[in-house]
Amino acid sequence: MKSLAILSKYLGCYDRWKIIKERYQLKWSNEDSIQVFQNLTNQENNYSSMIKWVKDVCKQLPAHYANILIYCTLTGLRPNEAFSSIDLIKSDLDNYLDKEKMILEHVKYPKIFFRKTKKAYISIVNDSIIQIANDTNQSSYNSLRCYFKRRRIPFNLNYCRKIFVTYLGTNGVEQEIIDLLQGRLPKSVFLRYYYRPDIVIYTKIQNQLKSLLKDILIKK
Repeated sequence: MKSLAILSKYLGCYDRWKIIKERYQLKWSNEDSIQVFQNLTNQENNYSSMIKWVKDVCKQLPAHYANILIYCTLTGLRPNEAFSSIDLIKSDLDNYLDKEKMILEHVKYPKIFFRKTKKAYISIVNDSIIQIANDTNQSSYNSLRCYFKRRRIPFNLNYCRKIFVTYLGTNGVEQEIIDLLQGRLPKSVFLRYYYRPDIVIYTKIQNQLKSLLKDILIKK
């Protein structure tokens, strides 16, 4: 349907395409709806099971690797973004961190954080999150993945990002803010022209991240 619509515009016969679509009752389909439903109702990968995975794995990891998992969970960044972010915290924190709002400004480093389909704009942090990043050793995504593989630990690093979204969403953070923190900026009229949250939202999320840290922190 999408391809035919684009082709009809290119050929200059879009009006004819609309008539055909209405005559034969052609409709856009969403082939992923069943998969979305299954993901939402899958109890093997719900919030509690994902948190349990993070806790169990952190018990098995050296502190510097465990801190990488915790940092990924508290920022919601993709793995490669998280490693780049940790490097910048250690090397360029004064420029990277807005100390008044306590946000990491990924947007200042477009060559690192802006890819064709995936972007990261900001992350809300607090002093504990900055310290967690500093308490990691120089590492990479591949080295962490290999460490998991050698010890036959399930490598579910994508759980960290899902935990972040689920936690904020169930604690009343607006979807628009969550999308922003996930690197998505929907092209809605509401977001583009009207939605202007107060700075207090940053403090609210910082407090929620403190609570999330308590949920995943492991005392060895």
